[in-house]
Amino acid sequence: MTIPTQGPVKFSDLQSTFGGTNPISMSEYYRGGVNVPVGTNTDGIPASGAIDVASFRGTTPFASVYYEVIGAGGAGGYGRANGYGSGRAASGGGSSITGSGVSISVSGGIGGLNAVIDGDTVGRGSNGQGTAYGAGGAGAPNFSVGGHAPSTSYGAGGGGAGGDSSSIFDPSGGCGEGGYAGQRTTGNLSLRYGSVTLTMTIGSAGIGSGGTYPGGNGANGFAKLVVDGVTYNYTSSGTRPI
Repeated sequence: MTIPTQGPVKFSDLQSTFGGTNPISMSEYYRGGVNVPVGTNTDGIPASGAIDVASFRGTTPFASVYYEVIGAGGAGGYGRANGYGSGRAASGGGSSITGSGVSISVSGGIGGLNAVIDGDTVGRGSNGQGTAYGAGGAGAPNFSVGGHAPSTSYGAGGGGAGGDSSSIFDPSGGCGEGGYAGQRTTGNLSLRYGSVTLTMTIGSAGIGSGGTYPGGNGANGFAKLVVDGVTYNYTSSGTRPI
């Protein structure tokens, strides 16, 4: 609840918004005291001295928090000089935002299939899946490793590696499939100041390996918080008290 910006402000408005005991005393409502937390939306409330109900217009003990979180991208599948492969490249790790009463998690992208694309007809691995932050890694031509997803393409997949076209004395080798992007979610939270510390855990990218030509690496995950209009970006794990 937010105290109205216009009209009369009653003692009961203070109590229903910030808490407190009966009989109500204004000394219960100093900023930084037992009932009124310190935060952007309580800036106008005195911490000591003269205090009246008009000081509370438009105030609230809650922070407005927008969040975005993305899992890491999977690696591109490997390529082979001869023959075809099996299984997938490494998946990306999941990312999360957690804290008291908060649990938000997304999974990382799966890795691309290994050496499954026919080098005779396609001649290159497929591109990694991109995200809102940019393209995935480039699929490679025959005889080449897959392209890594750009580090700023948070959550994107790595490119599939190239293979080998057949000749009279050389059998065909399969190219790799591009890795898949991590999941992404966004939303809004209303959190009381001083009540929670959010922990951002950022997933690590899938790393290309194996075969004759390894696939490209995915991109790491990402998280963003916008707390009362101030943006905090997380490219590695960290915490933020509210």
